[in-house]
Amino acid sequence: MNATNKIILNTIILYAKILIVMLVNLWTVPLLLRALGQNDYGLYQLVAGVITMLTFINAAMTISTQRYMSVAMGEKNGEEKLNTIYNVSLILHLLIGIVIVVALEILTPFLFHGFLNIEPDRITAAEWIYQFLIISTFFTILSVPFDAELNAYENMAVFAIISILDSLLRLALVLVLPYMAGDLLIIYGIGMASIAILNTFIKYVYTRKRYKDMYPCKNHFDKKTFKEMFGFAGWNTFSAFAMTGRNQGIAIILNLFLGTIVNAAYGIANQINSLLMYLSATLRKSYNPQLMKSVGMNDNDRMLRFAFSLSKMSVLAVAITSIPLLIEMPYVLSLWLGDNIPENTIEFSRYILILSILYQFSSGLMSAIQSHGIIRNYTLTMGFILLMNLPLTYLLLWFGCPAYYAIIGMILIEIICLVARLCYAHSLCQLPILNFIKQIILPISIITIASSVLLLSITYFIPSSFVRLSIICCLDILLFLPLSYYFVFSEEERQSIVRLISPITNRFKK
Repeated sequence: MNATNKIILNTIILYAKILIVMLVNLWTVPLLLRALGQNDYGLYQLVAGVITMLTFINAAMTISTQRYMSVAMGEKNGEEKLNTIYNVSLILHLLIGIVIVVALEILTPFLFHGFLNIEPDRITAAEWIYQFLIISTFFTILSVPFDAELNAYENMAVFAIISILDSLLRLALVLVLPYMAGDLLIIYGIGMASIAILNTFIKYVYTRKRYKDMYPCKNHFDKKTFKEMFGFAGWNTFSAFAMTGRNQGIAIILNLFLGTIVNAAYGIANQINSLLMYLSATLRKSYNPQLMKSVGMNDNDRMLRFAFSLSKMSVLAVAITSIPLLIEMPYVLSLWLGDNIPENTIEFSRYILILSILYQFSSGLMSAIQSHGIIRNYTLTMGFILLMNLPLTYLLLWFGCPAYYAIIGMILIEIICLVARLCYAHSLCQLPILNFIKQIILPISIITIASSVLLLSITYFIPSSFVRLSIICCLDILLFLPLSYYFVFSEEERQSIVRLISPITNRFKK
C-alpha cells in the first residue's frame, strides 16, 4: 500500500474512532456536571483539569519516540535500531514519569494551603483528587513507548479500539457515580486513575505480543541513543507542559479572581476544545509516520508536502465543524446541558473555537520542526511565548475586564506563536513562508470568514431552533467543501480526491 493510501485508510479509521469518542464524551459531560454539581465540577476542572490535557502531553511525548522509530524505518537497515530505541524509550519515560511525580508532590502544600480559592470544607477532596491526578499522569507517561509503537507501525485500528474502550469506561464511571455512597468527587478521581492504569496495561500486553522484535532487554540499551532521545523528549515534554501550564495557569488565575463556578464554564469550553483537538491529533497520527520517514529517506521535499497538507487538512476539518457551533452556541449548549449552563460558558466556548481554528495552522509546521530533531531553541521560544498568557490574563482580570478576555488574550498570543513557528520551520526545514501564506493561511481564512458571514445572516430570518441549526449545518457543508476544493486544494490534491471518490460515483451511475 502506498503512502497516500495508507494515510487515507488510517484517517478513515481514526475518524470513525473520533465520531464514537466525541459522541460518548458529549454524553459524559452533562451527566458528570449533573452528578457533581457546578461547584464540584468546577473544583474538579481546577485541580484535575490537567487530566483533560494529558492527551496533549501524551501526544507530544509520543512524537518524540515515534520520530526516532519512523526515521529508523525510513533508513536502510534501520530495523536493527528499533529495539534499541524501544528500550531507551522505556527507561527514558520511566525517569520522566518519576521526575514529574516528584515535582507535582512538591507543589502540593503550596497549592492547597492558601493559594487556590477553594472552600475550606472541600480542600480535603481537592487534595485527594490531586493525588489521583498524579497517579493518572505517571501511568499515562509510561504508556508513551507503546503508543509510539502503534503510531510508527501505523496500527491505527488497535489505537482506535483502545481509545473507544477508554471513553466507554469513563462513561460507565459517570453513569454509576450517582448510585455510589461517599464523596462522589473522590470516587470519580479513583475511577479515572484506575482507567489510566488499565489503559497502560492493555497497550503493553498488546504491543508485547504483536511486535515481538521489540522487547525489554538491558543489552539493547545504548547510551548515545539515550542521550539524543533524552534531549529531544525532554524539550518536547517541556513544550507540552508549557501548553498545559498556559491552560491550567489561566484556570488558576480565573479561580483566584472569580471562584470555582467560572472554572466550570472554562472546563466545559475546554471539553469542546478537546473534542476539536481530536480532529487535529487524528490527522497528525495519520501523517506523522510518513512525514518523519521522509527525514530518514533524506527527502525534504516529500516531508514539506506532507507538512503543507497536514496544516491544510487540520484547519479545514476544525473550521467546517466550528462554524455552526460559533453561530449556534447558545442553542447547542442548551441542547447539550439543558438549563445547567454556568455563567460565561457561551463566551468561553466561542472564543476557544476561534483559538482552535487558529492553532490548526501550526499543525504541519510543528510536525516538520519536530521531524528535524534539533528543537531546543524552538521549544524554549514557544514555551516563553505561551507562558506570557499568564501575566496577560492576570493583568486583564486585575483591570476588571470580563472573564472571557482571558481567551481573547490566548488568541492574540497564538498569532505570535504561529509567526514564530513559521520562522523556525523556514530556518530548520527550508519551508517557504510566502507559499504557506498564499496556499493555506489566506485562502482558508477568506472562505472561513465568508462562509461564517453568509450563514450568520440566516439567524436574522429564522428563529433559534433545531430546524435552523440543521439548515446552518447543511449549508455549511455545501458552502465549505466546494470552496475548499477549488480555492484551497492543489491540482494534485484535487486529482487524489477524484480518484478516491470515483469508485463510489461509478457505482451510483450503474
